[in-house]
Amino acid sequence: MVKHIAFLLLCFSIACFNTVNAQTADDYINRGIAKNDLKDYRGAIQDYNKAIEINPKIAQVYYFRGLAKIYLGDENGGCLDFSKAGELGDKDIYDTIKRYCN
Repeated sequence: MVKHIAFLLLCFSIACFNTVNAQTADDYINRGIAKNDLKDYRGAIQDYNKAIEINPKIAQVYYFRGLAKIYLGDENGGCLDFSKAGELGDKDIYDTIKRYCN
């Protein structure tokens, strides 16, 4: 009986730890934005990549990742991300595409 209780407590602890430490796509986007503001573009891209892994249908994250790529000199990668943002419904992205991708 004691072993069963100990096992249940361990399982509960693991479940609580995973819930508390779970990060959402928005968490990664916000952290990426903060890194972008600090000019840590590579770090920002890593966070945006994690956000995309969690939810690949957020247009905004492609916009932010595209900007970080542009700032690193990867015009092609940035423009591909801007295009993806447009595919996902970001109507304002076309002004950004005109600015950086022509």
